[in-house]
Amino acid sequence: MGVTAPRGGAGPVRSTLRVSGRDVTLLRGGGGGGGGGTGAGGTLLYLHGLCDIHAVWPGDEWTGFLSRLAARFDVVAPALPGYNSSTGLEELDDVEDYVYHLGDVCDAAGLDEPVAVIGHSLGGWFAAELALRRPDLVARLVLLDPLGVHVRGVEIPPFFGAVAPRGIGGAGEARSLLFAEPDGPVATGALPDTMTTDRQLLWFAGLAGAARLGWKAPHFQSRKLTERLGRVRVPTQVVRGQHDRLVPAEAGRTWADSVPGASLVEILGSGHCLPLERPDVAAEVESFLVGPH
Repeated sequence: MGVTAPRGGAGPVRSTLRVSGRDVTLLRGGGGGGGGGTGAGGTLLYLHGLCDIHAVWPGDEWTGFLSRLAARFDVVAPALPGYNSSTGLEELDDVEDYVYHLGDVCDAAGLDEPVAVIGHSLGGWFAAELALRRPDLVARLVLLDPLGVHVRGVEIPPFFGAVAPRGIGGAGEARSLLFAEPDGPVATGALPDTMTTDRQLLWFAGLAGAARLGWKAPHFQSRKLTERLGRVRVPTQVVRGQHDRLVPAEAGRTWADSVPGASLVEILGSGHCLPLERPDVAAEVESFLVGPH
């Protein structure tokens, strides 16, 4: 796929869950448990982002970030509707529909106790909504460059204009929006100017899934979510890439200020695609998940 994951560890097992009439592509593994054992650190639910596993990385191997976490945790990573062969996108109209769908996915995956939840980008929005609407499922919360909050007077760049297919210029505009080093090997590996047919299908099908919630203004922002974050009652860590253009500094501070007791960590040299650009941030996340609170 171009982005290189560490070799040597057990990769994920891919399966398809049937959930409320929808197919859900699920990747699971790690923690010394192969395809679904109990990791030394417990079970971890990972909700992916716009340029992430299931979006630019199909899941034959973990990304570098998830590989590091899978050394300790049993990682469960479902593909959101529209991504990586997960179906049912046309049946989901709003965030509430997504959250109840994710609750059903957790039930089908056997997550019958509260677990650590990590959400990146779009997945960060859903992770926060899950903590609000299904607190029985969430033990701790990590939000990596999370979309979702609305800050008055702060607008994000036009994402769908940047990622629209074009014959000239390749994916350079999309990379500039998503990565701190748009012409570096990580960015060009994830979003090359010339894609195979399979890569194009994976990427553009995922964009259709993202557009379901993010197309209308205010793009990827929810005033209701921002007003409700004070109700989150689990230990929360917010991690933001220093050069993230989709989650500006004001949005990162709003997340941390709005969630009671939340910590805010800024990662130097990273844009929105934090897990791909800085897989070593897994150490920071792991320390939070296993530390005292």
